[in-house]
Amino acid sequence: MEFLLFCLVFVSAFLVAFKPEKEKLASRLLVISILLSVFIWFVMTATMIIPAGNL
Repeated sequence: MEFLLFCLVFVSAFLVAFKPEKEKLASRLLVISILLSVFIWFVMTATMIIPAGNL
């Protein structure tokens, strides 16, 4: 999953550097990457806070 985040950030940086007209797409990819990162963090911490036996 972290590789997907890396790819999204790399593609958005590539678009900004070499195709400035696609800056809006690059911004969307970056926002998706940030939201996905927050979602991954939430899922990982939720399993630590609430043990599986208490569900």
